[in-house]
Amino acid sequence: MTVRRWLAAILLVTVLGRVAFILLFDHTLSLQTSGYDIYAVNVIEGRGYTRFDDRAGDSDLPPLYPFFLIGVYKTLGRDPISVAVVQIGLDVLTALLLFWIGRRVAGEAVGLLATAFYGAYPYLLYQNLTLNDTGLFIFLLAASIAAAYRARDTRNWRWAAALGVACGLGALTKTLIVLILPLLALWWWRALGLRRAVMLGAASGIALLLVIAPWVVRNTRLHGELVLISTNSGSNLHQGNNACVADYLARGWDAQWVNCIELAPPELSETEADRWHREQALTYLREHPGEWPRLFWTKFWVLWSPVIMPYDLPPDPYLVDDAVLQFHTPAFEAARVVHALYFTPLLILGIAGLFLGWRDRRAIAPLAAVFVAITVAYLIFHPSTRYRSPADPFLFILAAYSVTRLWARIMAGRTRRWTLLRET
Repeated sequence: MTVRRWLAAILLVTVLGRVAFILLFDHTLSLQTSGYDIYAVNVIEGRGYTRFDDRAGDSDLPPLYPFFLIGVYKTLGRDPISVAVVQIGLDVLTALLLFWIGRRVAGEAVGLLATAFYGAYPYLLYQNLTLNDTGLFIFLLAASIAAAYRARDTRNWRWAAALGVACGLGALTKTLIVLILPLLALWWWRALGLRRAVMLGAASGIALLLVIAPWVVRNTRLHGELVLISTNSGSNLHQGNNACVADYLARGWDAQWVNCIELAPPELSETEADRWHREQALTYLREHPGEWPRLFWTKFWVLWSPVIMPYDLPPDPYLVDDAVLQFHTPAFEAARVVHALYFTPLLILGIAGLFLGWRDRRAIAPLAAVFVAITVAYLIFHPSTRYRSPADPFLFILAAYSVTRLWARIMAGRTRRWTLLRET
């Protein structure tokens, strides 16, 4: 079979696996698995971008995914199956980008294997079909990394601008993507020299600012002060840095279920509450430096653990709804076992591929930039498997590289043994 036919077969299996999931587990797909649906509904019904019935607007969540939902709802209807079907299309586009990136890093075999690992990844069968921003963000992240490689190869500012557009859209989904840009600029500097890196970095930075500028203007007019993307960074920082979060995480509980932190005083505005939460988190860190090693090690372990996190419910969770209770269904418990069996060897192979690729001088710096950005972001805030999952496809590229290197070594050994047998 040709490479094109192998790729077509992998994409077909990717689509069929997701269709099968919808047919078998459609009851697990819900409009209530995240807070984005209410934003989309309010915009459609003319109440503006808000999660409240009595406010003209708020900025608690980034806007791109709610507007993505608006497009789906207006085209196919407000139904979780409609969202899942459209997100299957995003997964196909992401798989094509991963093939291209893998091929650029180390050849067609790596591209095909990485695409297959992604297409069959059990965790994303659910996450990328349900109503949350993970699938959209992974697509934008993959598009950003592909554009970074093209900018490096062509030395063309247009590809750097394309990177900025993709990162700008990504920032309107998850702001952490902006951490990748300076790391990519350092890679360009090393590969192309300072002058070219500055030119490409400026093109990508300007494009990113142009993409997010309308939303920044909207937020600033709404709140009367500069607000970039959203106002949930303070509460997320507080949830991830407090007296009990390390214990919660160590027990397999989500940091968002922490109920030992104080709520912001009700008289504060949205931006004032954001600052209040941020100050609570920073005060805790300043006053308890002895807790840092355990806190940050626990976050790191939870972030990269092969075990799906969260894996248990606290006796008094702060948030309990039908979506949360799915963590204890028999199907989800079985999925935890499947995930551990699938992800653990790929994690080991990916770590090996990182060292092999570095030693072999492969162009893996953009992949490493993804790992660094996601790790740093969630060490600062709070981790979970879903938050780490955008890095997994790029880990699969490195795992594929390890597999191809191992296979090449096995085949070389067989060839040597066969040659020795013929000579004797």
